[in-house]
Amino acid sequence: MKHMNYKAAAALCAGILGACAAPAMAQETAYPVEYAQTLDGNDYEFSIAQAPEKAVSMSQATTEMMLALGLADRMAGTAFLEEEIYEPLAQEYEKVPVIAEKWPSYEDFMAAEPDFTTGWAVPFTQRAIPAADIVKQDIPIFVPESMRSTDATLDTLFEDFLFYGKVFDAQEAAQAYVDAEKAKLETVKKQLEGLDEVSVFIYDSTDDADQIYTAFEGYTTNLLKLIGANNILSGKGVDATWDYANWEEVIASNPQYIIICDYSVSIRNTDDFDEKVAKLKENPALADIDAVKNDHFIRVRLSEITPGVRSVDALVRLAEEIHGVDIPEEEAA
Repeated sequence: MKHMNYKAAAALCAGILGACAAPAMAQETAYPVEYAQTLDGNDYEFSIAQAPEKAVSMSQATTEMMLALGLADRMAGTAFLEEEIYEPLAQEYEKVPVIAEKWPSYEDFMAAEPDFTTGWAVPFTQRAIPAADIVKQDIPIFVPESMRSTDATLDTLFEDFLFYGKVFDAQEAAQAYVDAEKAKLETVKKQLEGLDEVSVFIYDSTDDADQIYTAFEGYTTNLLKLIGANNILSGKGVDATWDYANWEEVIASNPQYIIICDYSVSIRNTDDFDEKVAKLKENPALADIDAVKNDHFIRVRLSEITPGVRSVDALVRLAEEIHGVDIPEEEAA
């Protein structure tokens, strides 16, 4: 079985970035762009009169989404780098000022003079800067739907990319990016035709009470379905994207594969993954689970299975590892 190496994946994504960075020619945004958001428990209506020139991204995922569309020159700042920047976007990332290692203070945020801000929902709460404090400065906020909805799919993410394209008058670039990712995904799906589906458990971490933090519904579960990997905790009545479960539920469901979120210090370091695998193997209560018996542990970075630019490339690799298919690099591009 042949796997796409990191450099090959980078080359593929870099090619897409080059195509998406081309100036829009066919379609222009008709301003104002109007939309609604529920943020920090309050409902807001936003109206954008012209393409933002000084956007601030409050999460790595939204930063990478914007960079993939060639919007580095429209960004006044980025914050909360959770792991290494995606290699195909590293050069573009260097163009954007870093205003905080985690979330910026209100003063540092405003010092960037933002005319638009985006990120996960959490940065716009009391844990960082409450949405109300930003909105009263007439700064529009956008939290992508793929990061909020328990019904989110890969198509939801693509719609978010197209929305960024509309906001920044970069609709042709956004459509080119989405079309390229869809074409790559179709190649993967063709390779999986006729293959059996498998059951998977997504293991992020455990707390002090040995409760498991894991995925239930939403984007991650629906993303994995595209390669015939069914989350054992989906459909259990938990209306949440990520939440806590117990080992009894996992044992009863007997997953064939365990997908482990690795928080090692670098993409090439596997200390966290190795430690988690060892603990799973050492737990006698899990000894009869198929995934444990067959040593079916798969390493992912959280950014690969949550909304962002890495999703389709991750599906290529996961399809190869789970199903043993060979997806040629030239066909996955």
